[in-house]
Amino acid sequence: MKAIGDVNYDLSKLGWKAFQDLAAAVAAEVLKRPVQTFLESNDGGRDGAFLGRWEGPDGTTVKSTIQCKFLGKPGANLVLSDLKDDVPKAEKLAATGLADDYIILTNAGVSGEADAQICAAFEDVGIKNCRTFGGTWIVQQLTENPKLRMLVPRVYGIGDLSHIITGHGYKQAKAILDSMGSDLSCFVPTDAYRSAVTALHEHGFVILLGDPASGKSTIAAILALGAIDDGCLGALKINSPDQLNLWHPGEKQFLWVDDAFGPNHFDASRMSRWNAELGTLRAAVESGARIVFTSRNYIWEAAKPHLKTSAFSLLKESQVVVNVHALSDEERAQMLYNHVRRVQPKEMRRRLKPFLPAIAVNKAFLPETARRLGDPLFTKNLAVCNERLTRLVEHPVEFLTEVLAQLDDPSRAAVALIFLNSQTGVPSPIAPTVALEMVTRLMGVKSADVARAMQHLNDSLTRLVSEEDGDRWVFRHPTISDAFATLVAASPELVELYAHGAKLDRLLDEVACRPKAAEDGHIRIPPLLYPGLVERLKDYPLDETLRSFLGARCEKAFLQLMLEVRPDILEWAARVQAINQTLSGKLLIAALTSYGLLAEDLRQRIVADIREHSIQWLNAKPLTDTILRQVFKDSEFADYAEAFRKEWLSDIPSVFSEFGRYGSDDEVGMYTEFKENLQVAQAYFSLDDEAFDELYSAIDAHIEELEAQQPSSASSGWSPSSMERADDPTSDGTSSIFRDVDA
Repeated sequence: MKAIGDVNYDLSKLGWKAFQDLAAAVAAEVLKRPVQTFLESNDGGRDGAFLGRWEGPDGTTVKSTIQCKFLGKPGANLVLSDLKDDVPKAEKLAATGLADDYIILTNAGVSGEADAQICAAFEDVGIKNCRTFGGTWIVQQLTENPKLRMLVPRVYGIGDLSHIITGHGYKQAKAILDSMGSDLSCFVPTDAYRSAVTALHEHGFVILLGDPASGKSTIAAILALGAIDDGCLGALKINSPDQLNLWHPGEKQFLWVDDAFGPNHFDASRMSRWNAELGTLRAAVESGARIVFTSRNYIWEAAKPHLKTSAFSLLKESQVVVNVHALSDEERAQMLYNHVRRVQPKEMRRRLKPFLPAIAVNKAFLPETARRLGDPLFTKNLAVCNERLTRLVEHPVEFLTEVLAQLDDPSRAAVALIFLNSQTGVPSPIAPTVALEMVTRLMGVKSADVARAMQHLNDSLTRLVSEEDGDRWVFRHPTISDAFATLVAASPELVELYAHGAKLDRLLDEVACRPKAAEDGHIRIPPLLYPGLVERLKDYPLDETLRSFLGARCEKAFLQLMLEVRPDILEWAARVQAINQTLSGKLLIAALTSYGLLAEDLRQRIVADIREHSIQWLNAKPLTDTILRQVFKDSEFADYAEAFRKEWLSDIPSVFSEFGRYGSDDEVGMYTEFKENLQVAQAYFSLDDEAFDELYSAIDAHIEELEAQQPSSASSGWSPSSMERADDPTSDGTSSIFRDVDA
């Protein structure tokens, strides 16, 4: 144990790899010797050495070797005999010019006498300058440097947090630590994490991108902890711009916005609100606030074109966008090692060991994969073989669903209770609620059994987090909700749970509110559950997903209930052009018409709009569009078709000249569409006239002329370069990391 002032850090609790990370951070941040190369050793790196460069006193570049020496025994002291194998290596490094400067960093104590003996031994073999820094000195650097603590966040778990972070920040920091559970003790500072730390320090803002289970939330939580440590007066986590009123940027608060641009798909309504607030975010960052956004990659790509970057120029900086999904093989291996070593029994570690290197290099590997393989709850019934472990890595939701299916009834009921309260969590202690009544009724268990199971599952499937208004039970990871939804969706008797708890995006994709839903592979929501689903959809955006669901898979009774609470649906139908709608919009307009839910004057206006647009702009597609056809009465459609035929097909030789009244920036595309629509109309009316062949030839010739007039676009010869990490020819891969995993 080492101490400086009131702060204590037992560096022996870090483990060899975390101490190695600390040593590299100390070398870069304190000694100003950025690490460039890791020297492999035949002990799997446990006494690792690094190469770096630094500016010598005369301005020349000097090559430096940094040697890490980790002793696992608390209170141990470093002596020369601990370094007997390193002296010959140092002699070779000195002979090749790689060790003008040799630094030994150790978590152990170093007496003055031992320091003199060690430095003399190394300088005797050619090292020009040897220095030793022991645990006491390292603890002093940790005490004085919050960025150093942030680069190696596991130190927050080995020191007295009340002495590291004081005031109101301590309460929030402790809540963050408590909510992380075992994540902090197993955390591996990846290149992505270090990039995020740098971005937050230099710009005050960072966007973390990654798929579900890629570690975004863990990194964001640690950044929040580090920001509080570095002077932010508090931390706030929100999910949408509507919650910005809870934030006080003038007080230099840390803001964490989870799924900033939508949880499962791009949310355009959120974007308009964010654009209105970007000036506020910029001013807050300039005043010392720190802001972290998280998002899935594909949602960020959809959001970028809509961002008003002029109001917040940092959004244009690539340095603030960090893809946490990009992991090296070594980073994956170290995550796996940390989790499997933590609590797995020795026998299970022995059985897993032969398969761990292959798991670590599987590109489907996620940080959550490592956590599940390190948790006995997930592996107690696992068949340890290559095929099964590969499926676990590549199909994580399927594996998690199997684990949930094997739980006892009280444990499944505990999971179900959080499932029904996934947005808010379950207040602790668990009190009687409508959700609890539903769970106990459907699962056949008692409330007391649910409470006991919730505690039993803590840090495996559930987690107790502290909020301002009290403690709450939440899922250990969001993917548990997806897996449980899969489980209950397969049971007709548990569809009530599914309808009340599944994520809305998933529900809208999988369910139908009409008879015979199962015939086309959908889960039927019975009419008794319609009011509950309507309530959940009350504030859902009227986007492609919802329009498709309402238009294709809902009966009249459900649509009537929706219209009672969503008048915006009819307002939308009155506002849009049906002919230009995507499939989802057409389906909804057709369904509203077929069920008689549109006012007659509105239906007639839609018919007139389709007719006018089709004839005016030579758009023949409504003639064969079976969905739009449902909006017309038979007589109306017959009149429309005849009017189209008279306008465009009664005098074919003169049609080409009619095109001259139209103009476009893309004339090639315009004439191509003219030809395609004429072909649709010709087929619809079953016309076989040589005049059509002559017309098409004239159009083709005109298109060729237009293309000949366009300037050729010369290829730049540029192609994106690969960002793959270079292979280290001295490395034996990830296998060495697992050498003592079963020790």
